[in-house]
Amino acid sequence: MSEIPPREIILAKAGELFHKRGYGAVTIDDVIAATGLPKSTFHQNFSSRSKLGQAWLGRLNKRMQAMHDSFLEKPGDRDRRLRKYFFSMRSWLEANGFRSCQFANTSACIDSESDEEIAHLIDQYKRAQRKFFIELVGTLVDETDAKRLGTAVFLLYSGAMTEAQNLKATWPLEDALAISEQLCGINR
Repeated sequence: MSEIPPREIILAKAGELFHKRGYGAVTIDDVIAATGLPKSTFHQNFSSRSKLGQAWLGRLNKRMQAMHDSFLEKPGDRDRRLRKYFFSMRSWLEANGFRSCQFANTSACIDSESDEEIAHLIDQYKRAQRKFFIELVGTLVDETDAKRLGTAVFLLYSGAMTEAQNLKATWPLEDALAISEQLCGINR
């Protein structure tokens, strides 16, 4: 069995802590303690918490992009596409203690001027997520309406995820889905 590289151990443990407690609440010492690795090993792999945060968000962005690409390759029945995506995110949210979007949560606790790289990664992800919704909605409506309605669905989804986290409830996602389906001409 191959040994897991220290960098991967650090990223995995940091990701767990950042997701559970929030990027702003986790220190380098917290990450080092969670990994069980020597402090020197952490510093050989990451020069700062910011560099660790950048690597974590970069890795998370790639995972989400792969998930979105996979979803668009096999979106399923036309009238269930939005429902399939919203319900999968609802299940993920419930399974993760209502800790919502890691990008949004991180954005809320950084100073975007002093941590420009992390702010840039968050902006890139959110733009890609908006593009995903435009493409998904583009499979449901006329091409001329895809950008406008896809952006509206993205904003409904983003707001619903935030409120679901705040309220520890799924109804914001369910309501956002119902409105999104109406916007796209799917009648339930």
